[in-house]
Amino acid sequence: MTNKLTVFFKMMVLYMMGQVDSDLSATQIGEFMVIEDYVSFFAFQQILYELEQDQMISSRKADHNTYYHLEGPGRNALAYFGDNLQPEIRREITDYVNEKKWETIHENAIKTDYTLNANGDYAVRLQAFENKLPLVDLTVTVPDEDTAMKVCDSWRDHNTDIYDFLMRELL
Repeated sequence: MTNKLTVFFKMMVLYMMGQVDSDLSATQIGEFMVIEDYVSFFAFQQILYELEQDQMISSRKADHNTYYHLEGPGRNALAYFGDNLQPEIRREITDYVNEKKWETIHENAIKTDYTLNANGDYAVRLQAFENKLPLVDLTVTVPDEDTAMKVCDSWRDHNTDIYDFLMRELL
């Protein structure tokens, strides 16, 4: 891939990230870039790596995924060069983001993570947010990693029912 093309694809990623108020997962970005055949999976991974190395974006790992955040230098590059993307490309990205907005909001509203404790069991953190404010922030301890992963999956699938149950029992 030529340097000019790499810069073009980096600008597409930055433009997409600039369209949302929250972090985007590699899956969310990649679904557009790779599935729409702009770049191969390996080229996409390289683009994310280079953007992070250039401090345009930062990453964090959670929920078995990597989430990317648009940083100041990335915002500046977008402000200076974002208009260089063709209007039809910007429209495609904006349409994609608008189409996926509910999924993005849901994915960023429900978070899970687990860590190994010193005694060998796992602390599983389950969170639910609404308008970026915490509704539930619960940590449970489980005996092994398989159970931790199952609890995370269950929280992602049943968080609304669990929240309703907690509120009924607590009130």
